Amino acid sequence: MEVYSIVNLKGGVGKTVTACNLAAILGAYHGLRVLLIDADAQANATAFFGCQDAGSTLGDVLAGRCVYWPEFILETEQQNVSVLPADISLLEQDIASVREGGAESLKALGDLLGVLSDDDAFDVVIFDCPPAFSAASVAAIACSGAVIIPTKIDAWSISGVEEITRQVEGVRRQIKPDIRVAGVLVTMYHNAEVQAQGIELLRKRRLPVYDTVIRRTDKVDEATFARQPLFQWSRQSSAGRDYLAWAEEFVKKEGRCYRG
Repeated sequence: MEVYSIVNLKGGVGKTVTACNLAAILGAYHGLRVLLIDADAQANATAFFGCQDAGSTLGDVLAGRCVYWPEFILETEQQNVSVLPADISLLEQDIASVREGGAESLKALGDLLGVLSDDDAFDVVIFDCPPAFSAASVAAIACSGAVIIPTKIDAWSISGVEEITRQVEGVRRQIKPDIRVAGVLVTMYHNAEVQAQGIELLRKRRLPVYDTVIRRTDKVDEATFARQPLFQWSRQSSAGRDYLAWAEEFVKKEGRCYRG
């Protein structure tokens, strides 16, 4: 079971759109059993998959109130995609983590992932993280094998990429020696010299940058209103084609095999 966190400290760079579309594409096109864990108290990924009325959420898991995973992990209408929802209770975990140093949240999440792996329940787990080092996002990163960093090409977003890579290095030294940056995904790309310069800047800093970029289009916003992945809402749009191409690049680079 492979575990990824999708994260950037800068908001508005397409983290949740990327998490939701990757999960849906891996399930529908690559036959992988995917669990999306919403680690953001805003719960946008939860709402996207129609799971906002769930009884139990990630906050309950981190607080140790959930034990039997089939009771709180929900199947969705998307093929092979399940969701562990989020809600505002994740903010309570941030307060609790100040007292406990985050150890309990990390243990609870690690225990859950261990059980899911033992039960062979999923092939891929994707964390949709908030643009902050919350208790949930820190635990998610520490429990992941790799992080994916979506970013726009602007100074603030690239600064967020650099900070995340520093934090990943800290996790590697202190907690998980094999964690890595799977890649930086450029989103909201448009044909301008500054965009090409920004991508070159990322590569010069020895960051793994995906060859595929996600082009800017209003179809992305439309799809969030429709609560559909882009391959369903507008498959022939630029971003719809880009996410399909990126998912294929992701699968090949991660060494995953097609199931069907």
